[in-house]
Amino acid sequence: MSWPLGISSVALLLGVGIQCYVLSYSAQLAGNSEDVRYVTNNELTLLWSSLSGTLSSWTAGHLLVRAHCKHPNDHGTRIIWLPVGVISCVVLWAAFIGGLAALAVGTTTLLYKQECYLQSIWSIANHVFPILSAVVTLPCLAKELCRQRNARSLAAGVGPTQIETQSVVTLATIDSPRCPASPESTSARSEKSEVDTVAGSTNQAIHDAEKLTFDPQSTTYPEYDIQTPMANETSKLAKLRDIAQLVAQSLRTLVGHSTLASTTAALSVALSALLFNSALQRYRHVHTSPHGYAALVHTTTRFQDDVVRPVTMAIRCTGRPPLGIADSRIGRPQKATIIIEHAIGYPSLVSQSLHAALVAQNHRVCTYDRPGYMLSPQGYAPIAPDALEQALASALHYAGEKAPFYVVGHHSGSEYAHLLANARPEQVVGMSFIYPTAAALRGLLVGITKTAVGSSLSEAMASVGLLSEADDSVASLNGQRAICALGLPPSTSSTIAGIHGIGQSMIGWALSGSDLAQAQYFEMSQRANILDAINSTRPVMRVAQKLPVLLFGVSDAGAVQDSFMAAVDEHYAIEISDK
Repeated sequence: MSWPLGISSVALLLGVGIQCYVLSYSAQLAGNSEDVRYVTNNELTLLWSSLSGTLSSWTAGHLLVRAHCKHPNDHGTRIIWLPVGVISCVVLWAAFIGGLAALAVGTTTLLYKQECYLQSIWSIANHVFPILSAVVTLPCLAKELCRQRNARSLAAGVGPTQIETQSVVTLATIDSPRCPASPESTSARSEKSEVDTVAGSTNQAIHDAEKLTFDPQSTTYPEYDIQTPMANETSKLAKLRDIAQLVAQSLRTLVGHSTLASTTAALSVALSALLFNSALQRYRHVHTSPHGYAALVHTTTRFQDDVVRPVTMAIRCTGRPPLGIADSRIGRPQKATIIIEHAIGYPSLVSQSLHAALVAQNHRVCTYDRPGYMLSPQGYAPIAPDALEQALASALHYAGEKAPFYVVGHHSGSEYAHLLANARPEQVVGMSFIYPTAAALRGLLVGITKTAVGSSLSEAMASVGLLSEADDSVASLNGQRAICALGLPPSTSSTIAGIHGIGQSMIGWALSGSDLAQAQYFEMSQRANILDAINSTRPVMRVAQKLPVLLFGVSDAGAVQDSFMAAVDEHYAIEISDK
């Protein structure tokens, strides 16, 4: 093997090692929704990038096998999928290498501009070594293809019939005498032949007799294997060597197959093009965000692994500042800042019409986006619901919003409204649930009924809201974020804009981001813990002063309401309204 092919082999091995590491790491991320890690972009981009790099390594290995092949008629390495010449073949492979390099560099540049430094490093590392191996191998491949072409041309010019005829003539000339043989010499030769035949038969008989009488004890005693341990080890090593040679030959034949190599090359380019398109879409999405829509507030909170980490939230507060305390009437705040908790699985835009209506009534209203939605970066994920509400309370303080607060939970956002009220019981003066979910209503019941009875009451009390429930299957959302990592459009609800009167351009921007499915994935993975968090963080100081809670959009059946009100916890004062 020449030194260029040696360099190519080393580069290819390094690339395969990096790709195997990134592939295993990204596969672990794809199936893990519990371990806290820092997330900037869709983290499954690493999975597709490593797959694209693996396919490019396969193609580079194919070029290396073909360049090292020395047999001109090896059908496993011949071009059987496209009738082109040597120059055309080299040009096609050079175009593949150039296109793959351009897409890899473009994707890395876009990721770097979006401050996705780790992903940009792995993106270029997945492709640089296969591309380097292919670039070094390509001149050797061109030289080998020219040699094979010349060998086939030479064989086609001589022809197999002519070669066989020349061989027969040469052998006949060597064996036959130059002059005719005399009768005496012919007779002597015949006699000598007969003597040799008899002598040969005698020697064969003696040899057979010696073989039969070589071991007289073999008929009495069994045979034993008297091989030495070194001989056994040598035999095992020989078997392992044969197996290794068979595997290497099979792998060489498989890698050297032109049709399979062309397929892997096309798939590698296609995946690289999709990854470039995804990075480009995310770059455009970030740079077309609505400026001035919300302010980014930085705070910290303690995550579920007992480590304090930073959290960034986009908070939007409008309306006049409150001038006093809340009105004494249940659920009707006049002097408190209203905090709107948006529905799970959707950005805060779904509550935009509610925000505008409350501002029109001279209220100070704040909406925010949980990590991963709209302008809030994902950051460290996943984050427990109670830790998230602690971060929200701190962010409101840093944003200059002062208590008292009145929390409005929109649909499944009512579940988070519980946690904010429990996180700051001295600052929250009331709550309103608009089309609450069964889990949110269940959080209002006493602990003894949080069983099958409490579940039945909550489900009967809950009504179908304006928003369809987001798919709560974590596996389904994981598949959606894998698709979004390739830049393909996510599955969104087309009825949100019409129901809430949001502009098509704004809602289209909010629901077209590649990070939306990932935010839903992390949020849904923690949703099952919300009810436990509500119970564990419920304050015990409101026995004398109950927290007012106003319910909108629940069941209007009198019997169901009576049963539900009888089971409500003593910490809450419930009022049901149909307005």
